[in-house]
Amino acid sequence: MDYLTMDVGGSAIKYAIINDDLNIKEKGQVPTPSDSLESFKHTVAMIYGKYIGLVDGIAMSLPGMINKHTNKVQIPGALTYNQNQDILQELRSVTTDRLTIENDAKCAALCEVNYGALKNTSVGAVIIIGTGIGGGITIGNEVFAGTHGFAGEFSYLSTDWSKTDGFDKKWANESSAFKLIKDIANAVGKAELNGPQAFEYCNQGNMDALTVLKRYTDIIAMGCYNLQAMVDPDKIAIGGGISKQPILLEYIQKSLDEIYAKMPMPIPQATIVPCAYYNDSNLIGALAHYKNVYNLH
Repeated sequence: MDYLTMDVGGSAIKYAIINDDLNIKEKGQVPTPSDSLESFKHTVAMIYGKYIGLVDGIAMSLPGMINKHTNKVQIPGALTYNQNQDILQELRSVTTDRLTIENDAKCAALCEVNYGALKNTSVGAVIIIGTGIGGGITIGNEVFAGTHGFAGEFSYLSTDWSKTDGFDKKWANESSAFKLIKDIANAVGKAELNGPQAFEYCNQGNMDALTVLKRYTDIIAMGCYNLQAMVDPDKIAIGGGISKQPILLEYIQKSLDEIYAKMPMPIPQATIVPCAYYNDSNLIGALAHYKNVYNLH
């Protein structure tokens, strides 16, 4: 059986046809509409129109949070036009009733716990480093949603409990991939760098870049330490584009080891691993959610 999966981001809607064996048979992407919900619905309908009769339904990964009580988008992420909309019903009205939606980071967690780095764990966590800090907590092969669907919204965690104004000193601002890359560029005297260029300085041993990286991973590691204290996961999987850089995970583990070494007693320690599916994790996790909803496992 084939499924149309969609990974909606702030700039692009990635889509793929995936079968039950997780083989990706076709891929594409279109720009994400920035102007209105109607434009967004039109774009999703246009993609679906290419595959009517060829797929079982649509499995979508979407930024933001849908309130489990109201079924409305409470936190829209980059797609502000989705605020307070019953987005599931809106999209079904122009496509098919066989459509499911799950938060993008929770899709990544579903992917990893069903098929990837967290498979066979009793408790796990995923940290997705991107424009903010996405995440998910897994129990068995399910993602823990919390009362409203807000569990795992790691972007909102405080990095300094004395700062309470908005996103000041919240994990999203302190540990975004963009902040790291910008800080490395400033440290090495460049006006702008992309991700691979920034990490090239790190991999070449540039001390200014490595100082920035260590300061950054100290904050990531403190978040991992806090997660260990809260839910005691078997593993914490790190995802997002920059997680492909081995030196990032090396430095996260180094920073974490320093935290544990300063503890007066030997507490359980987090095992840090990379996510297995990287850029396809949201698409595959959206399919895992779809199969859960329709009992297709």
